[in-house]
Amino acid sequence: MKSPTIKTPNYTLRPFKTEDATLWQVWDIDPEVQAHMPEPKNTPQDISEQYTYIEECEQDPEGYYFSIETNSGVTIGTVSLFEINLHHKTAELGIVIGDKTYWGKGVATEVVKALVNYASQNLSIQYISAEIESGNSGMQKVLENSGFVSDGVFKGARVKDGKRTDVVHFSRASSPSTL
Repeated sequence: MKSPTIKTPNYTLRPFKTEDATLWQVWDIDPEVQAHMPEPKNTPQDISEQYTYIEECEQDPEGYYFSIETNSGVTIGTVSLFEINLHHKTAELGIVIGDKTYWGKGVATEVVKALVNYASQNLSIQYISAEIESGNSGMQKVLENSGFVSDGVFKGARVKDGKRTDVVHFSRASSPSTL
């Protein structure tokens, strides 16, 4: 799905641009940015692989993928709503603030709240889930401040640096269980 543009007071969620790929190449191999990502440690990708990823996201019939841009036009991260199921009115959420100068400044909370609101009002999504690795206290705080609750721990569900780590599942119901 081609992502719409969503404005918050301080940020714009906009569809990916090809220029974003050069930032991703930096963020994808930054150990601090990748510390709690589900993938194994990333290796540098050829820019053409990043361009292919942009195309795949635009063609994904079950997802919206956004770059997060400041009001002054600086791209600082990405956020996505994926695995959208309109029949069940469900979706999954993922976010990366790649520009570390924006960490701890409320960006993720503002962006997540805006995306949840968009999903509820424009897509009739009633249930959004997100998973974080145990120990990702920053993202846990973002989710809790955005109305998500922890509803389970998957013990040893991921492998990080050769060791099993727990994954905490969060969810947010935007309305009672009605159709």
